[in-house]
Amino acid sequence: MEIGSILALVISGCVFLYSIFRDNTKDTNDLLSRVSNIETKQAVQESSIERIESDQDQMRDSLRKLENQIHDLDVKIEKIITILERSDK
Repeated sequence: MEIGSILALVISGCVFLYSIFRDNTKDTNDLLSRVSNIETKQAVQESSIERIESDQDQMRDSLRKLENQIHDLDVKIEKIITILERSDK
């Protein structure tokens, strides 16, 4: 083998290794970008879930209050009906 062919093989090997390194670097940057986007979306979703849970707790409390008010109204209506039945007799 001549020195020229050995030099050509060395240069082509170096270019090949550089192209692999360059492609991996591009892939790494792309993956880091994707991971960053996913982390951002996850943080937004966690915030939304916390807000929804808080709203759900408030709705549950409101529902309990409404149930108590309805029960109180039922009791009052029963008393009124009893009074009306007694007055009719």
